[in-house]
Parts: sequence; structure tokens; C-alpha cells
Amino acid sequence: MYSDRECSADPSRRPADDVRRRVVEAASDTRFPMRSAGRSHLDVHLSLLQDRLPVYVRTMEEILGNAGRADVHKNLVLIAQATIDFYEALLPSKASVLADPAQLVQYREMMRSRGIGQQQAEKAVACYLNRERELGRLGARVDVLAAARTLLNGCLGYAFNRLLMGREDQPSPEEYADGLVGGLRLNS
Repeated sequence: MYSDRECSADPSRRPADDVRRRVVEAASDTRFPMRSAGRSHLDVHLSLLQDRLPVYVRTMEEILGNAGRADVHKNLVLIAQATIDFYEALLPSKASVLADPAQLVQYREMMRSRGIGQQQAEKAVACYLNRERELGRLGARVDVLAAARTLLNGCLGYAFNRLLMGREDQPSPEEYADGLVGGLRLNS
């Protein structure tokens, strides 16, 4: 079970305040030279990440701070919608990085060395769910980390499919998020 030990953090520390700095540092790290002729796919992706990640983190902090106050289902739908928006903004540039093995290796190293990645979002959502469970608003046997991973990866898959197949045959983000959260079975 996920516990307070995994969720303990300095309450004065605001991840959103720190995220942009870490992305800027990653982009300017001289250990990872970018292409000299024009902007690389990685440059473009890091620029987008620098712009979108702090907004996403701030939005997540606001929603996740509602433990015990707002409806759990509604909070998770808002998290899902924010995550879908984030991935839809970044996936096109990330796909270009994924297609270039050298840039992909650079990207992985930059992200790892700065502690940036989906695992932070998974932990944040798991900690939120853990607080809700402790307040008796979730079932005692809910695996909060598995629920967080299911939610966030479901959003990633949805965003990918909307980009790949178009929006016409996909449910709206709101409808998808509501169905995804409903399928988490958080009362077991």
C-alpha cells in the first residue's frame, strides 16, 4: 500500500515553481549539445515542455490540493482533462524526438538527471488518492499507485489516438475522462 512515507514532502516546496527551472537547465546543459544547424526536434520539444509543464504542474497542484474538500470523481476528471491537454500539446514534438535515436538518448538522460517524468505525476496522484483513502472517501483496499498509473496512462493513450486517428471518431475529452475515472473502481 502507498503510504505517507512515499507522499511526505516539504509542504513549503512548490513543484511548479521548480519545474520550469529544471527544464531550462536540461535544455542548456552543455553535456547535451543540440544540432548546430537549425533547431533540432529536441530543441523544439524542450521549448514546448518549458512552456507547458509548469502550467500542467500548477493545475495538478490546485486540483490535488482539494483532498477532502471536493468530490473525488470530479477532481480526477479534472486531472484527466489537464493530462489529456498536456499530452495533446506535447506528443507531436515528442514523436519527432522518439524517431531520432540520438536525440532520444539525450532526452532520456536530461529527464532522468533532472528528475522530470511521468513518475512524478503518478506519485502526486497516488498521494492525493492516499489522502482521500485516509479520509474514508475511497475504499480501503484501493491500490492508489495502480489507480494513478491507470488514469494517467489512459489519458496518454487517448491523446495519442486523437492525434493519430483524428478527433471525429473519439469521444470528447470530458466524456472520455468521466468514463475513465468511473472505471477505476475506487470504492472497492
